[in-house]
Amino acid sequence: MSDFYIYNNVKERIGIIQNDESVQWLENYQSPGEVKVVVRVTEDNLALLVDGNRIYNTDSNTAARISYVSIVEAESEHSIIARADLTAELLSDRVVMATENVTNVEAAMYAIYAKNRRGLPIEMGTAQGYTERLDMEITWNTVLDALNALAASSGLGYVVGFDPETGIETLKVYKGIDRSVEGSDNYVGYFGTDVGNISNLEITTGTTDLKNVAVVAGEGEGSARTVRIVSLGNVSGENRRELYVDARDVQREAQIAVDTGQVDEKGNPIYEYQTKVYTDAEYNALLDARGYEKLAEHLSSFGVTCDIEQSNLEYGVDYHLGDRMPVKLTDYGITASAVVSSVNRIYESSGTRVVVTLSDFKLTE
Repeated sequence: MSDFYIYNNVKERIGIIQNDESVQWLENYQSPGEVKVVVRVTEDNLALLVDGNRIYNTDSNTAARISYVSIVEAESEHSIIARADLTAELLSDRVVMATENVTNVEAAMYAIYAKNRRGLPIEMGTAQGYTERLDMEITWNTVLDALNALAASSGLGYVVGFDPETGIETLKVYKGIDRSVEGSDNYVGYFGTDVGNISNLEITTGTTDLKNVAVVAGEGEGSARTVRIVSLGNVSGENRRELYVDARDVQREAQIAVDTGQVDEKGNPIYEYQTKVYTDAEYNALLDARGYEKLAEHLSSFGVTCDIEQSNLEYGVDYHLGDRMPVKLTDYGITASAVVSSVNRIYESSGTRVVVTLSDFKLTE
């Protein structure tokens, strides 16, 4: 098993978990993950596994904050069950104070956090210069919701890393490596039934929920309502499948918050609000982007459910979270690629298993 160190709420290392029965450590590419720990009841474990403490996994660069603890008594032994969220979940404790207009995604993800940090003890990483762009509007909600939406729409990922020596946590935006092109420098092999690293395979296809044209209705009433139509290619006849998108929430006037640097008597920051009025071209671009965003939720389905074996390709060595990997199902004539969207490390007395989830499948032949 890995070692699991415990840090208190000021991020000082105070001990290590002993007598652990099982640990599940789930990490996601475009959202926070979660952890479940089952250990035997001991005096030390009772003192360590308390609400608010952090668990650090030496196999990872992340930490999880404990939010739930249960003590279970059975005939043979007593156990402690602790559940924790990876500390990226802390971003859900900050509200985006006004409308943010997105063009460069990486810059927007950092800017949204920076503007709404308000004392949250997570540092900001260094921008890597990713060029992914969106015409998108983020309106209120939480910082975590904003980052999840931007990541899902752009293909970028994010993580809150943990430094075990200092306890410093840092928000980092990153991008998985495309390893799907055979012969490229990044190619390491593929997942396939013929090489023995795929098992328990299920393939599904369908067009039940397919939409390829979005009719986007923005602000206004009756004939004054702004309506845009966007499509995925040139489609007609029964191949044209339209989706109505109510985008009244996308307004021509946006409220922009400016931090004055002052606080009220309770220590809350004081903001001044300004109004931005979009030009017709800017407003139409926002409606078009909303249409494409909704169409992305209604594509023809192609899915593969399977178990990825750690045989000729090893997670953490040959590929990592967010990487795009080739998938070859030769018995079915399918060649595709898919993103490693989540990884669950399962530590048990019998050994360690790694459960890999693939998503965003794209047929390549």
